[in-house]
Amino acid sequence: MSDTDIFIKQKFGQRLGFGRKTAVLVIDFQEGFTREDGFGGYNINDAIAQTAKLLAFAREQRMPVSHVYFAAQKGGFDIGTFGEKVPRLRELTEDAPDSQIVPSCKPLDGEYVSRKRHSSAFFGTNYASWLIAAGIDTLLVTGCTTSGCVRASVVDASAHGLRPIVVTDCVGDRAQAPHEQSLFDMGQKYADLMTSADVMAALAKDKQAALA
Repeated sequence: MSDTDIFIKQKFGQRLGFGRKTAVLVIDFQEGFTREDGFGGYNINDAIAQTAKLLAFAREQRMPVSHVYFAAQKGGFDIGTFGEKVPRLRELTEDAPDSQIVPSCKPLDGEYVSRKRHSSAFFGTNYASWLIAAGIDTLLVTGCTTSGCVRASVVDASAHGLRPIVVTDCVGDRAQAPHEQSLFDMGQKYADLMTSADVMAALAKDKQAALA
């Protein structure tokens, strides 16, 4: 028996599917995460490029789009022990160049934007309230890092009764092992895993069916 057979035996990894209304969530695609001398590495830049394509599709389909990014106050005193564990996070203040959202994923007018001070897009923000008010029950999760802020946001999305779909080629990490291990774990416990191509094909098919 392989290491993963136990998950099958215990019936983990059941499919959630799409709900009634879907939105895109973009997490922390900021300039500092595009470079290895910042906070980046492994496949983050590839994930940014794929997310830009998904965003173009979502906007064309008039889907809700949301952006949640990390920023600390000057001195980093507002991020608590997170700043002790990763001291350089204190450098990511609101006006720091590395804190700026990358141009290819910049929010447009009318899209939800929120700043966070920890990993999850939900913690310390009004994101859940916005989702409820908008009637959104399914999240296409993109961003970085897979093992950090993406995973924390997916766990919280599940805890709020949402249907998270991690878009596998639109999430990135600074190293391969935590990226792959976190995708497996999220897929078994909290979320569906789909490529951006499969997501776009499924949503386009649903729209065609609705118009038929």
